[in-house]
Amino acid sequence: MKKKQLFSLFLCSLVPWVLGNGLLPLLPVYASRVGAGTESIGYYLSISYFALALGTLAAGWLSDKLQQRKKTLIIGGVMVLPSVWFMGQVTNTWQLTLLTAVVWFLGGGILTLIMILAGIFAEKKERGKVFGILALTGALGAVIGGATIGSIADRWGYPTLFTSLALFSCLLPLTGLLLEDKSVQQHSKESSQNAGSVLKSGFYLVIIASILASIILFIGRMGTSVAMNQLKFLSAEITSTAAIGGLISLPLSPLAGWLSDRISRKLLLGICFFAGACGMVTLAISISLWHFWTAASLLYIQSIVGTGIGSALITDLVPTELLGRGLSVYNSTGWIGGIIGFAISGVAIENFGISLTFMVGAFIVLIAIILLIPVQYHRSFT
Repeated sequence: MKKKQLFSLFLCSLVPWVLGNGLLPLLPVYASRVGAGTESIGYYLSISYFALALGTLAAGWLSDKLQQRKKTLIIGGVMVLPSVWFMGQVTNTWQLTLLTAVVWFLGGGILTLIMILAGIFAEKKERGKVFGILALTGALGAVIGGATIGSIADRWGYPTLFTSLALFSCLLPLTGLLLEDKSVQQHSKESSQNAGSVLKSGFYLVIIASILASIILFIGRMGTSVAMNQLKFLSAEITSTAAIGGLISLPLSPLAGWLSDRISRKLLLGICFFAGACGMVTLAISISLWHFWTAASLLYIQSIVGTGIGSALITDLVPTELLGRGLSVYNSTGWIGGIIGFAISGVAIENFGISLTFMVGAFIVLIAIILLIPVQYHRSFT
C-alpha cells in the first residue's frame, strides 16, 4: 500500500474515533443532565449503537454495489458536521437520542469504508501491519478525546464542546479527498462457492465470539461511567479513563499487528479477549481513579488492539469479492454488542448491582475465547 493512501486512511479514521471514544464516557452523564435515568440511558445508548450497526452494514452493501467508497465517505463526512453541532443544542432525551443515532450511523459507515479500502489496497503480507496501524486511530482518538473533551465540558459547557467537535469534524471530508479508490472485480461462481465453504468453517465462529465479547465490553463502558458518576468523579476524570486506555493500547496496536503477520492471529485475538475479562473483574472492585484507569486499559486492549487483529483475521477468511460484506459484518459485531450491552446493562446494574454484573460479564468473555479455538484459516486470499 502506498504511504499516501495509508496516511489518508489513518487521518480519516482518527476523526470519528476522537468523537466516539472521547464522547462515549461522557454521554451517560450528558443524558442524565437532560432528564434520563439509568435504565433510560441504557436504552438511549442501545439505540445509538443500533444506528451504528446499520451504518456499518449499509456501508458494506454500498461498497460492493456502487464501488464508490471515496465519494460515499466524503458525503458522510460532510453530514457529520451539522449533526454533531446540534447535539449541543438539545433540551430533552429524545432529541439527544435522535442526533446521536445520526452521528453514530454516519460514523459506523465511514469507519467501515476505511477498513474496506485498507483491505482492498493492503497486500496479504502486510495486512496485520496495516490494520494494526489503523487500529492506532482508536487508541489515539481515545487519548485526544479523553484528554480534551471532558475538560472542555467542565470549563465551557456542552454547547461549546459540540461546536468545537463540529469544527474538528471538518478534517474528515477534507482528508477524504486525498484517498484513492478502485473497483473490485467479481470472481467466478466457483470462487463464490468456495468462499461460502470458508465462511461456514470459521467466519461465523469469529462473528459470534466477537459479539459476545463486545456485549460485555459495552456493559463495562457504561458501568464505568455510571459507577464514577455515582462516586462523584468530575467529567474530566471520567473521560480520563478513555485517555489512559488509549495511551496503554497505543503502542500495542502496531506491535500486535506486526506479530499477527508472524504468529497466529487467532491466538492474539484470544489474548485480547482475556484482557477484557480481566478488565471486568477489575471494574467489580474499583473505587479509586487508578482502579478505573487499570480497568479501562484492559478493556481498550480488547477493543482497540483486538479490532485490528480481528480485521486482519477476517480478511484472511474472506475472499476479495466478499470483503466488503465480510468486513462490514465483522465491524458490526462491535456495534451489535453495544446494542445488546447497553440495553441490558442499565437493567442489570439496577437489579443485580454493578459488581455482580461485571463478574458475570468476565465469565461470558471466557466463553467467547473458547469459541475461537476450532477456527481454521489460511492466508491465501489476496
